[in-house]
Amino acid sequence: IKVNGCCICGTDLKLATVGNPRCHPPRIIGHEMVGLVVHAGSEVREFAPGDRVTMATTLACGQCPYCKLGLGNLCPNSKPNSYEYDGAFAEYVAIPPLALTGGNVITVPESIPDEVAALSEPLSCALNAQELARLKAGDAVLILGGGPLGALHAELAKALGAGQVIVVERTEPRLTMLRALRQVLVIDGAHEDVASAVKSRTGGLGVDVVLESTSFEDLITRMSVVRDFIAGDDDLVGRFQNTRDAVEGGKQAIAGKESAVHAAVADLQQQSDALAGLRAAQAASLALRKQKNGTLASVEGNLALLERQENELLAESNSLTGVINGSSGGGGGTGSLIWPVHGPVTSPFGWRIHPILGTKKFHTGIDIGVGYGTPIHAADSGAVIYATWMSGYGNVIIIDHGRGISTLYAHQSSLAVGNGVKVSRGQTIGYVGSTGFSTGPHLHFEMRVNGTPVDPMAYL
Repeated sequence: IKVNGCCICGTDLKLATVGNPRCHPPRIIGHEMVGLVVHAGSEVREFAPGDRVTMATTLACGQCPYCKLGLGNLCPNSKPNSYEYDGAFAEYVAIPPLALTGGNVITVPESIPDEVAALSEPLSCALNAQELARLKAGDAVLILGGGPLGALHAELAKALGAGQVIVVERTEPRLTMLRALRQVLVIDGAHEDVASAVKSRTGGLGVDVVLESTSFEDLITRMSVVRDFIAGDDDLVGRFQNTRDAVEGGKQAIAGKESAVHAAVADLQQQSDALAGLRAAQAASLALRKQKNGTLASVEGNLALLERQENELLAESNSLTGVINGSSGGGGGTGSLIWPVHGPVTSPFGWRIHPILGTKKFHTGIDIGVGYGTPIHAADSGAVIYATWMSGYGNVIIIDHGRGISTLYAHQSSLAVGNGVKVSRGQTIGYVGSTGFSTGPHLHFEMRVNGTPVDPMAYL
């Protein structure tokens, strides 16, 4: 394929800046592409030179049980473009046979320009989400997050006939770009109360569909907004009830006026039809509220599970005191610690307000924000006394540095050393991951003196 254009995806930025264990340099990246066929193998029947095409990114094997069920997105043997094959940040790109047999290559109609066709892969993600949300014509749609995918959600919702499209975003220049979209209402989430703004823009009715285009953690923090939407439905049902009572009163007054019977009958029929419509709307609103309450119960169940996991993690941390005091690898440390990875401290040592649960929890180490697969280095020389899996910590390593000092490295994607191994200061001992009780890739780093956690920042 002669490449006409290729968009820069967030995955491309991650591969270029922090890498991925599945992507081994040298590798050409880039997968949101469009181009012209300039050569087709002798067994290719569906495409010929001159055809303009794009391609779905992930190549499923087609043979595993998931693929045979039509769930290629769950294929354990998948080979994404830019990981297993060279991508489209080049003048030409070779399309592997697996993409042809799997139906990944798609012809682009002449009416669609290259810069639009290159967006077909992320647009398909938005289309899948809106189909799952059962978005229908006339719906009021709220989109949380106005990045590239959030903007695609807005344009697609309009194309599918949404009656009202509202986007919440907190940063510039995204807000300026969103305000340039036609028939899209924009809420500045950094300076406006979102629940109040939504009610104002919908006449107090709320919305029918909420699309989240940021992260699950952000959705949890917006639970108060979701509750307000549900409360808004209660207000709507109350207004329906008041309207129905007014109609009934009008019917009784008209019944006493014999001189205007014929006009009253026509008027009553009209009001009866309106009442039936109101009752139908009330029933639909109550059904929607029931559905939203079910969603709320599911999210609250996730919070309860997270609370249990946090308590299990603290219990594991306490049990490690005995493990460390009962094991000695002979030490050998210099007494001077280096940073195991280079990144910002996203959660410090000590008592803190949990970012999701909102309760006070003791944090036995520090969390350092770095990308998946980043090498982890021993903070000092010593001996590995613990290298295994723990449910809360995931893949974890503990190094004894002597003189009662030990360090712990948790949530690793994979371990590079085992029990009993002597390591030197700065040696790679594993790779950053998100195993155990973790909301995303990072390194949880602890320092312990005689088994008791202390603040690592005083020693680094």
